[in-house]
Order: sequence, then C-alpha cells, then structure tokens
Amino acid sequence: MAASKIFFLLTLMLIILLGISAVNVAGTAHFPLKKVTNANLVTNSDGTSTINLGASSLSITSGSSGKVSYTVKLSSGTTWGTSISASEPSGFSTAFSDSSGDPTFSGTATISVANTVKNGTYTISFSASGDDPSSSSAELTVHVTGYSSSTPPSKTTTTTSTSKLTDQVYVGSGIFVLFLLAAFIPLAIRKRSQMLGYSSFGIAVASAIYLAAADNVLRSSGYTHWIILLVFIALDIIALMGTLALKGPSQKSFRIFLAIGSFIMSLAMIADAALGLPLSSVQDIGSTSGFTYLFGFGSASGATLGVSIAFVLLLIFNGLVFSSFLRDPKK
Repeated sequence: MAASKIFFLLTLMLIILLGISAVNVAGTAHFPLKKVTNANLVTNSDGTSTINLGASSLSITSGSSGKVSYTVKLSSGTTWGTSISASEPSGFSTAFSDSSGDPTFSGTATISVANTVKNGTYTISFSASGDDPSSSSAELTVHVTGYSSSTPPSKTTTTTSTSKLTDQVYVGSGIFVLFLLAAFIPLAIRKRSQMLGYSSFGIAVASAIYLAAADNVLRSSGYTHWIILLVFIALDIIALMGTLALKGPSQKSFRIFLAIGSFIMSLAMIADAALGLPLSSVQDIGSTSGFTYLFGFGSASGATLGVSIAFVLLLIFNGLVFSSFLRDPKK
C-alpha cells in the first residue's frame, strides 16, 4: 500500500511538471501574442535578425556556380528560430548548407548560374523569415561572364545525388531490420537479464531527451512531433515507475504498457519518415527526404550526425525494451 501511494504521488508530480513545461514552451515560443491592425491579425515575432555575407560581389561564369559564406545574427529581441532564403533573377538558383536555426548560425550559399544567363550584373537578395525575421535584406552582386549562345548544356549530377539517396534508403532499411531483430529475437531466449531491459530503457529515453532538447528542426518545423516526443518520454518514465513500484497485476499492466508503447513509437517514427513527415510543417516532401532526415548522418542537407545517431539508438533500444518487458521476467 505504501509503495502504491509513493508511485501515485511521484506520477502526479511528473505529470504536473511536464504539463507546466509544455504550456510555458507553447505559450512563449510558438504562440506569441497577437494584435489587430486594420482587421488583420499580425503575429509579433520573437526577435529580428541581420544577415552578413562574406563578400559583397561574386564573378561567376555562365553555366557554373560560386559560393559565398553567410552569418545570421540576432539584432533584437529573443532568439528562437529563423530560415534564410534568397530572391534571385531568372536563371539563378541558391542552395544553403544550413538554411535554418537559432541565431547565431552560419553556412555557405552556393549560387548556380544557368548557361542561358547572359553576361551582365545581377543582384541576389538574402532575407530571413520565421520567428526571427530579417530587419533588412542583404544583397549580393553577381557579375556573369563567359556567356556564349553556343554554350553546351551543363552536366547534371543526378547520378551522385541518386547514389547518396540510395545509400540512405539502404542504411535506413538495414537499421529497421536491426530494430525488428532487437524486438523479437530476445523473446526466444529463455534466460534474460532484467538489466538488459533497464539499460535499454535508459539509452532509449536518453536519446529521446536529446532529440527533444537539441533537434531544432524537430522543434521548429515539426512542433507536433516534438510534443508527441515529450508525451512519449513522460509516459515511458511513468510506466517504468509503475513497473518498479507496484506488484502483481498492476505491475504486469505497466510492464506491458511500457513494452507496447516503445514498439509502437518506433514503428510510428519509421512510418512517418517513409510517408514524408505528414505531421510536420514541412509536409509532402517524399519518403527520400524523410529517410535523409533520419538516416543521413550529416551527409546531406537537413541531416545531422547527432540527430541520426539519436534516432537510430531510440529505434533499436526501443525494440530491446519491447522484448525485455513484454514477458514476465520470472518466467
């Protein structure tokens, strides 16, 4: 009876603390106050940013590309998040090595000029949008040279990008197989150590906490995912507390809840990536981008080494949590 009371009090305290944290984050970060002007709702941003370019001008041959570094800094207000974009003339395209984040962040912009662009001077404007939009745009002057009406079509690099994409799909599929092995092979082993379950739980929850705290893309572009991850962490901890504190049928219920919840969470992560992250604000981007985000390991835009490692650990060790807690450890 005393253990039940302690478990109930600890669970109630955990729910209250997580609820207060979620409300504070949601209220201050993603739902800022609004004011009405001319009957139109205008959202007050958290701050404003400035964009500094590493050079004021570039000289690029028609049909080739050039690079310029950039830094996005907070000029006023509170840091939350912003995305950098470019407004180019026809025939120009800009790719960013790091297109979003919490100011201050830096990267390299690659400006590609089509072979149809004639010699001349052109202007590209860089600006930031999001919670910390630009206070003013930054402009880059591009001098195009070497244009010829007989310039041969530029070669594409689809083979390289397709190869990288295929590698990511292979890596993701292999990790999914490891998750299934971790989830089902231990079930066939009669002698199982409880320490395997507790250690797997610790690694899985630590990975989830890392993602919730360090994954800026998840927090800014996939806020629904972020909330779901916080709820998963809270329920996982509550389920483990119930497993440790209670006895008999109640303990069994919490143990099975922990096992099934971990398995479903991993399947949901894989399905969400394969379907193109439908719960995020970056929707309908295709399964390849979802696999790049999860399993790119920093090799492509939108992928980071830390996030990919955390997702992999969460997937595989959730499988071990499932297999460790599903059966009665005494049998």
